[in-house]
Amino acid sequence: MTTLRTFYSDSYAPDEEPKLARLGVAARHLEARRLVDLCAASPLDRTLLSGLHADNYLEAFHAGTEPLASSQGIAWSPRIRDATYAMLSGQLDAARHALGHGLAMNLARGFHHAVHERGAGFCAMNGLAFVAHVMPAIRVFVIDCDEHGGNGTEEYAARMPNLFNASMFGTRFGCVGNERSWPFEVRLSRDGPDAHKTALAQIEERVVASAPQLLLYQAGVDSHVLDPKALSGFSSAALVERDLIVFGMARRLGIPIVVNVAGGYQSARAIARLNTQTVRCALRAFAR
Repeated sequence: MTTLRTFYSDSYAPDEEPKLARLGVAARHLEARRLVDLCAASPLDRTLLSGLHADNYLEAFHAGTEPLASSQGIAWSPRIRDATYAMLSGQLDAARHALGHGLAMNLARGFHHAVHERGAGFCAMNGLAFVAHVMPAIRVFVIDCDEHGGNGTEEYAARMPNLFNASMFGTRFGCVGNERSWPFEVRLSRDGPDAHKTALAQIEERVVASAPQLLLYQAGVDSHVLDPKALSGFSSAALVERDLIVFGMARRLGIPIVVNVAGGYQSARAIARLNTQTVRCALRAFAR
């Protein structure tokens, strides 16, 4: 495998919102280095959203009815709505591709804080739970390595018997754990330079015990030491170690994996460079 099948279109990255516009910078950076095979997501079948979130929230988000429409913390606009729909569809497309080929990426951020009743934490809808919602016969395990714990996915794991979630984070964001969700707070300056390896080994134990048929990997780079929101304190080298462990786990266990770029709050160019590290790690792990 020399390129990573990556679902992305310019509709993901409206210029008026920097938290989304940086996805376009990453796409161009990756494409210029011939690391990705970019594919536009299919149009979203909105009927698939039924039951994922509360009906009143789905209706408010589609129509732009406030305050619910902007409850994620990003001001609603038709382009923000359409970006969300495109990324959700890209997540499904990536899952289907991974199930057939072992690996895919959705160049998307902003899924794991959205809860059933509304958006939250710059996440309008929970695209991780969405995969499990649309594929109820598939056991889906989320390995969330964003700086912020995946509290929304944790809530959905309590609701959905085919969804499992393990979050390794520096900022808890309300994660406490439940029967199918496990929190791992890791701060390298406090816990030692190998704390992430210890946590990921424990996560692998839970993956093996849960026997999922699909992994969803939140490869957040907001845990990088230079990110203004980071408490995890990962160096660039530690992020490479993290990514190689996760992709190596998927390859060794024979479980298809979808990667999302998730969070990042440095400059768009700095984030793109870190996202490129992640893609190189995926290709390296799956080239063996």
